[in-house]
Amino acid sequence: MKVKGFTFIEIIVVLGIMGIILAASYPSILNMLEVRALDSSARELLTALEAARYTAVNDKVNCRVRFFQQNSQWRYLVEVEQASITGGAYTWQPARKSITQTLPPKFNPQIQVQTIVFSPLGLVSNYNFTTPQNFQIILQSDKLQRLGQDNQRIITIYAGGSIGYKKARA
Repeated sequence: MKVKGFTFIEIIVVLGIMGIILAASYPSILNMLEVRALDSSARELLTALEAARYTAVNDKVNCRVRFFQQNSQWRYLVEVEQASITGGAYTWQPARKSITQTLPPKFNPQIQVQTIVFSPLGLVSNYNFTTPQNFQIILQSDKLQRLGQDNQRIITIYAGGSIGYKKARA
């Protein structure tokens, strides 16, 4: 009577082959994780900008995305312009369901404009046509640059309120 199954040596050989394959693919896995993290950070910011524009148009109010540095990190918050309770001046308050987000420092955020204001028509009311390059936000991965891959995610805000997103190599 013959017993069916694998011998200990066969199991060790298969595990060894799997280990070699895993070791060979490890750099590729790390690279994929870096790409995903960069894309995710850029898309979160893109979503916040689009939400601000939508809020401005839908609620017929000025809405802005404000960038600021805190603890050496870039942060951003979506705010809406509201009249004060006494009926005096307008003030900026955080938008509904808006929380302060942080841009990961490892992606070297490059931000020239501190505030992007969307009007109730969806236009960028503080757009400066003499320096349109200031309405770009660039996230860059040094790790992907060393690997010769698309290491930048560039978000461009246009005067008409549309928002562009592209991948580039520095």
